[in-house]
Amino acid sequence: MERARDNCAGEENGFYYHDDAQVEAMQRRVDAAAPLGDDPYTIFRLPAAVRERHRDLYEPKVVSVGPYYHGRAGLGAAQQHKWRLLRDFLSRGKKAAAGLGAYLRAAREVEADARRCYAEGFGLGADEFAELLELDGCFLLEFFLKKSEGQLAAPGGAKWAWHHMYHDVLLLDNQIPFFVAFAGDLPSSRTIRPPGDKTIHHLLHLHYECNVRNPAADNDKGRNTIGDANGGASLAIWKQPAIPSPRSGEGTGRKGRLTSMIPPAAKMEEAGVTFKRKATPRDVFDASFRYGVLHMPAFVVDEGAKVLLANLVAFEQGGGRAARQQDGGNLVMGFVALVGSLVNSRRDLEVLRRYGIMRCMLADDDAVAYFMLDMTWLRT
Repeated sequence: MERARDNCAGEENGFYYHDDAQVEAMQRRVDAAAPLGDDPYTIFRLPAAVRERHRDLYEPKVVSVGPYYHGRAGLGAAQQHKWRLLRDFLSRGKKAAAGLGAYLRAAREVEADARRCYAEGFGLGADEFAELLELDGCFLLEFFLKKSEGQLAAPGGAKWAWHHMYHDVLLLDNQIPFFVAFAGDLPSSRTIRPPGDKTIHHLLHLHYECNVRNPAADNDKGRNTIGDANGGASLAIWKQPAIPSPRSGEGTGRKGRLTSMIPPAAKMEEAGVTFKRKATPRDVFDASFRYGVLHMPAFVVDEGAKVLLANLVAFEQGGGRAARQQDGGNLVMGFVALVGSLVNSRRDLEVLRRYGIMRCMLADDDAVAYFMLDMTWLRT
């Protein structure tokens, strides 16, 4: 036994060298790790279990953007369509007509920085990733430029395809860094610009800043936004205080849901509470309760709103640096808590519909199931 230990510790068999090399390799990884709360990641992936359980909410239906869904089966038609939009983009003016080579060189220059934005690795080499950045970046530019010109940049000009593409490019996992496509004085500058000097990390972050955190500021004076598929704010989301995590055994809510002091709409009506739609709300957060009347702006719930809301919640609650920099509280989670409390049954939907507050474009059972969807895993 003693002889075996001597052999393992002997320099002649290389064990000292092997041990030292392994320690050095591990130390390099330790040194390279960013301090907690100071990581470079701005584009995250939802946990696989969540994506697989709710593919209709979190995964692209028509078009991929960035590396996470690159090459996925079923998205090939839009991938080919990107090359047509790249051709159209390159035909625009002097700056856009710099040529493929100039844009590829620019993509190569930011490739390493862009790669560091992703919280999970992906199997693309530097050249392949640079090409993806050029193609997807120019696709996004041309996609929104055409919309500003009254065109639908979808295969065949199909309206349904355009709407799916629009919501696909606002998925949390389906992003490229904002600085890749929307930087400098490219033709996009007049169409899509972040508010003030705010650093924007990706398109979903831009939507959050323009339509959620700073809604309709100053009656929209000087406000530039990508808007929604119809050109306006996509969701009515009310500003609520941060939602506390429920403690074990406290509250009366259903297991797995946020506890709340707000009863369902039908029970509120039975207790004498009335609802009133605000005709001219100050902004999309303008909800108030006075003298037995709950005043709320009207909002629409459809398939697109379902997807966008779920991804805004995911961004707000787990979006890395961008989410940590928010100073407005858990705005979207506040909306989830409010509507999730009001809507527990088809009767609740009918109450909100009757007062002109909710316009539901879904089957009642689907709408109820959606607002009872367990998003509490995202809570901080």
